[in-house]
Amino acid sequence: MAKKQIPAGARKRPGGGYEWRFTVEGVRTSVGATNIDDLWTKHDERAAEIKAGVYKANKAITVNEYFHEWLERRQPHIRGGTMYHYKTVFARHIAPIIGNVSMKKVERRQVLAVREKANKSAGPSAANKSIILLKALFKAAIQDEILIRSVADGVKKIQDKTKRPARETIHRELSNEELRIFFKYSRRSQYDPIFHFMLYTGMRVGECGGLEWKDIDWKRDVIHVRRTMSMGANGHIGLGATTKTTAWIRDIGMNTNIHTILSSQWELYTGTHGKMVKLSDPVFPSPGGHRITSTSATSVLLNILEQAKRHGEPLARFGTHAFRDTFASRAIRAGMPPNTLKEILGHSSLSMTMDLYAHVSEEDKKKAMKALEVIDL
Repeated sequence: MAKKQIPAGARKRPGGGYEWRFTVEGVRTSVGATNIDDLWTKHDERAAEIKAGVYKANKAITVNEYFHEWLERRQPHIRGGTMYHYKTVFARHIAPIIGNVSMKKVERRQVLAVREKANKSAGPSAANKSIILLKALFKAAIQDEILIRSVADGVKKIQDKTKRPARETIHRELSNEELRIFFKYSRRSQYDPIFHFMLYTGMRVGECGGLEWKDIDWKRDVIHVRRTMSMGANGHIGLGATTKTTAWIRDIGMNTNIHTILSSQWELYTGTHGKMVKLSDPVFPSPGGHRITSTSATSVLLNILEQAKRHGEPLARFGTHAFRDTFASRAIRAGMPPNTLKEILGHSSLSMTMDLYAHVSEEDKKKAMKALEVIDL
């Protein structure tokens, strides 16, 4: 019979699931699981390992061994993409240097070596991600009573002085001329409706890939955003059961432009499928009939930029997110209340909406200064 009671010494984690710290034959250890049945199973397995003498005690456990133990406990509480990110950073930058070192014997200079070698081989971003992961790992080791202090404390991230702000690169508003040139060359692509759709709705490309016909409410003129394409723990991109966060779950009203795009997509779909309509089919399928992903959409976008360049109309490089940025900035400029924009974009905070997406153009600043001319002192 399943054991449904929370065992003595176990606790519910704030983010969900359970953790159980216990001692077997003088060895202090802990296990984590999403439900009580699995918690008991892992407890019994760990206890058997200790009794058989095959479990690594705190004083002997290596960075590599503890990382995988820590990751197993974290798995129920993090997304697949985050899991893949942790594994990749650890394997590339941490394991080669300190993976076989005992957790208790890691020195600060070794942490610095991880940072410097990651910076040299892959740049500041990789170096900083390695330090962030090590700090999280050592913090958990303190909670597990393996360490008294973290040798990663005080190790600063590398400042990349050459890196431009995100709002000037990834998050960039496109001008009317840039949009004119881009759509001139995208119109023959099957992705053209998707690019327009992102520009008119502010939706992320993964959300467009996850959009199904059952999400289109024709009677109420509303789009239900309920899921997104996301990366799994194996690094592959697939359809998630839901969106990234609860804030991403939202409804977006249709205007004429949006309605026209969706109507055209419906005509194409029904013209191909006839009476074999499935409401779970994607609204924006790829040319091969699969779901679009950020990778595929970016590849098509870059090809379009290259076409424009070959025809003597070069465009400064941008990504699919630029359509979302352009939507947000123009919505603010058109007078949309910031809190309304926050809900449409699916942000959890207003500051994120305003700081990251509501760009201020040179023309905005000129108009603001001209407005001060009416002040009569």
